[in-house]
Amino acid sequence: MDKKVVNVANIYPAKGYSHSVRTGPIVWTSGLVAHDAKGQIVGRGDINAQVEQVYSNMREALASHGLDFSDVVKITMFATNMAFRPIIMEARSKYFPTNPPASSYFVVTALSTEHQLFEMEAIALART
Repeated sequence: MDKKVVNVANIYPAKGYSHSVRTGPIVWTSGLVAHDAKGQIVGRGDINAQVEQVYSNMREALASHGLDFSDVVKITMFATNMAFRPIIMEARSKYFPTNPPASSYFVVTALSTEHQLFEMEAIALART
């Protein structure tokens, strides 16, 4: 089975990993965070802004394979504070209004760089 590695120009530079990998119909994304295309944190201290940036980055990663949120079958979310859960779940409902994917939610003490509050990875299934 062929493997296609994609690093998306519209989101932050991937250093030492790939934004996403596709094998056959399955696409796995790395954990995506609230960095802009230049690698700068968006919404420092603002969970709402960070969640929106993460979903924007995820949209770009999926689109690089010709996919969208309706193709996602599993998401894994990481937050640095349990109090963020209502905000994160509200956003999930916006991007997955019907038939939400299987999901896991973890509260962690820290993410990969300072000031990151939310991270999300996904598994998607291409229809073609």
